[in-house]
Amino acid sequence: MPNMKLVLQIALGVFLGTIASQLTIDVWRTHQESIAQKATEKLRAEQERARAEQGERIRALLLQSRQGKTLGAGKLPAGFVPDDAQEETFKEK
Repeated sequence: MPNMKLVLQIALGVFLGTIASQLTIDVWRTHQESIAQKATEKLRAEQERARAEQGERIRALLLQSRQGKTLGAGKLPAGFVPDDAQEETFKEK
């Protein structure tokens, strides 16, 4: 019977070791998923912030363009130097 007691102790040790290793793997996986989720959320937040900034710049340029049309239609800003294609357009007018 001493062999039976040894076999039961070994079986119990293997069983408890298996449970402990599975628990460790589950905790590690959960931790890794949490890290990945935080990284994804951070990336989305940065993209959203960039979109918002880009939208504000576009909005400001549109407002600036509209104000320029109403205030000084046809006037070029001071110090404006047109490129070759624009010079030909202005010469035609």
